[in-house]
Amino acid sequence: MMKIDIVSQECVYDGFFSLNRFVVRHECFDGSQSAPLVRERIDRARAAAVLLHDAQRDSVVLVEQFRIGAVDDPHSAWLIECPAGMIEAGEQPMEVAQRECCEEVGRLPVDLQQIGEYYVSPGGSSEKITLYYGQIDSTGLNNTLCGVAHEGEDIRVLVVPWREIETQLDEGSITNATTLIALQWVQIARLKGTLPVGR
Repeated sequence: MMKIDIVSQECVYDGFFSLNRFVVRHECFDGSQSAPLVRERIDRARAAAVLLHDAQRDSVVLVEQFRIGAVDDPHSAWLIECPAGMIEAGEQPMEVAQRECCEEVGRLPVDLQQIGEYYVSPGGSSEKITLYYGQIDSTGLNNTLCGVAHEGEDIRVLVVPWREIETQLDEGSITNATTLIALQWVQIARLKGTLPVGR
């Protein structure tokens, strides 16, 4: 493992997220030491997300909600996503995935299986997501409204047939990275014939 020397660290903002300014030096691939580098990092808690699949109806359950990061998007600031939420101190990722499904979809998934873990934007953020695949009965969920009011959540639940998902993937209309990763994982599992079944 290559060495990192944190010369200094300063919190310059602490609100919904924290912004920390670092001065670092690190070992280079040729064995030399880098010059001091100034980098800002957005610090957020880790998160968990889950792709919900109704195998009997060949559909996935997604949520639609307003996102400030997309406020300048010419198409929409309402993004279609997997249910997801931040991991609080003492919580396990799978517990959070289940909790967020209850809050954002109104129903618990079954047979949660971990797809993987990844950094969202490591060039400037510490946020890391644990992503799951879960099975669900989507009966009666389409266009229902969910979310935790005191958190400002206004969420619409969408039950989307897989044939429509494939069209959206081809058209590039899904712009949320976590959702793209999850749906492409399902797409590959379908092609390989390895999609989990357990209900």
